[in-house]
Amino acid sequence: MKQRVSILFALFLLLVTALPGLAKGDVRAATAWLKSQVRADGGFSDGFSDASGVGPTVEVVLAAVATDEDISKWGSEKSPLDYLASNAASATTTGLLAKLILTAKATGQDPRNFGGVNLVERLQAQYDSSTGLYKGVLTEHAYAMLALKQAGETIPPKAAEALIGFQDDAGGWSFDGTGQADTNTTALAIQALVAAREGPAGVPISKALTFLKTQQNTDGGFAYQMPSEFGTESDANSTAWVIQGLIAANQKLDDWKSPQEYLGSLQTEEGAFLWKSEVEGANFLATAQALPALQGVTLVTLPTVLASKAPAPMAPAVTAPAAGNAATPGALPTAGSDSSPWGALTALGLLLLLLGGGGLLRRTAR
Repeated sequence: MKQRVSILFALFLLLVTALPGLAKGDVRAATAWLKSQVRADGGFSDGFSDASGVGPTVEVVLAAVATDEDISKWGSEKSPLDYLASNAASATTTGLLAKLILTAKATGQDPRNFGGVNLVERLQAQYDSSTGLYKGVLTEHAYAMLALKQAGETIPPKAAEALIGFQDDAGGWSFDGTGQADTNTTALAIQALVAAREGPAGVPISKALTFLKTQQNTDGGFAYQMPSEFGTESDANSTAWVIQGLIAANQKLDDWKSPQEYLGSLQTEEGAFLWKSEVEGANFLATAQALPALQGVTLVTLPTVLASKAPAPMAPAVTAPAAGNAATPGALPTAGSDSSPWGALTALGLLLLLLGGGGLLRRTAR
């Protein structure tokens, strides 16, 4: 009996010392702050526009699920899930379709009939089999691969090959496939390749990790890219993206200067997160993106928190529009956002609880 108690106590100490940067109260404070931002229509604004948007609302849903929150209980008359379902028919870009699929799966909904739309069919229509690419910029392509994984679809081998083809010599990826590599796209590409290959092994991922090593600051955080005319100070968004990529690649965060500690340090007393330590003021996107990373949730292994209230029934599922040829990454289109500048913020430098905020430990141990 004494030996058993000793073993259990040792395990308890191990768990406590390995917890991520947020404690249980901090997680609750962050989710409470996000919940306070919900609008009357159930959606969220990115902070730049007065209107709700699909992109920022998806970010909040994924953050809520990462913290074991039932998103259908948020809002007064309409929930974020209601908002997304009612706007599903207007989603036509690869990025938005992919993100809505991730949202549907994370809340226990059917992505083949979400808001009356067959999102999976629409997403598949964005694929160009001749190039292996999904229409849009490279980040949208990576999101498409991750969405297909969550929807139980086979990721075309050529899609992974196409993604690898845009990796630069240093091991990174740029969001449009042509410019200087950045940490955000590289971390997303790592997750997409892990999803496609059912594991973190492989030369491209190894090269990507080498690249990320060169991008880390001494405080443990990451900037959008180095060098950069916009500054190379660590920011919450980039650090969160990289943490998710590292977890997907089975990396131990302690071997990476514990970036989760830096990220956790950006939380304010009101529960929200700063974008950078040098920039005052609660930042919506930083808060939404920090929570999944600090909970150890990646887009490869999304948890599901079944919505207790399904979104209002819509018309029968809408079939996909005629597919066009997928655009080769190069120009700078909307990147899957809904005409809002929240994606530009990222470009400029911009998930179940264990011992109250320790979801990171459980998932990195897999």
